[in-house]
Amino acid sequence: MSHSTLDTDYFINKNNANISSGYWEPHTSSIDFCETNYLLSNKVVEPHNVWSSLLGLSLFGLIGILYGNPTRERRFIMINSILILIGLGSTCLHATLHWYFQSTDELPMLYLAIGALYIILEIDSPPTGKGEMRFPHLAKYLLLLGCINTAVYYRFQHLYIIFLATFVVMLIAVASQHIQIAWRLHQENKDETKKIGNNCSIALRLYIWHYIFLLVVAVPVWVLDQFHCEHLLPLYNNLPYPFKGMTFHVVWHVCAGLGAYLVIQFLAATRANSLGLMVDTRYVLGVIPVVVLKSKKNGAVKHA
Repeated sequence: MSHSTLDTDYFINKNNANISSGYWEPHTSSIDFCETNYLLSNKVVEPHNVWSSLLGLSLFGLIGILYGNPTRERRFIMINSILILIGLGSTCLHATLHWYFQSTDELPMLYLAIGALYIILEIDSPPTGKGEMRFPHLAKYLLLLGCINTAVYYRFQHLYIIFLATFVVMLIAVASQHIQIAWRLHQENKDETKKIGNNCSIALRLYIWHYIFLLVVAVPVWVLDQFHCEHLLPLYNNLPYPFKGMTFHVVWHVCAGLGAYLVIQFLAATRANSLGLMVDTRYVLGVIPVVVLKSKKNGAVKHA
């Protein structure tokens, strides 16, 4: 199968330009970004989008694995690992603008939504070995959904709408479910007989900040950068070195990654609360919040 820009041309930023011929030409991804291609190196297409993918996406996933898993459950290792994969895939996409690496950026976003839906639907399930999961076959069905979409994505490039539709449906499902969880925590926070320490307040604070970074900052910045590139590009390219060519897409990476990380931490705090564990907040690098175990009630939690 030929994988060219024309095969999967669902959206292309046509305002971009190359400074010189580059190593990865001709580009086969179906999307280009506002950062001028090969401005700083003829080996890396968009260097600023490369480093910001690692620091703005993968770093948050790594912090989540190392510090932000108070229940020590495999489900949170899984979802933070997917966030790392998104950053690595985004890094490769921006470095090459190749169709294959576009898939390593986009497919993990679907996996992240599927993983989040699993955690949400099993948020009140007992620890492993202490009772039945709420939906015993849920993991198998969601894994099958991810495999089918991956196969369709690679086999039928012209059916991109299937991937997009599944991703949107997953996002809507996740959003509707975590809104219900946040409302439940809000109600519990007002009832002194149901509160476990400051769990609800910690979870809700993370929940609010995730919306601020994702919807108030990241999404408007992405729209501005993509649809007003022709006006912003001269400003980007006249920045002093080493910032020369850096675009608002860098802000998108950092804020979108932080927003995803914060909702994972919100779910981690909620899961701990469901298990009767008291949590607290600590800060990595002085600014990045992580949910940690403060004390235990009702026994230890096994990995699940």
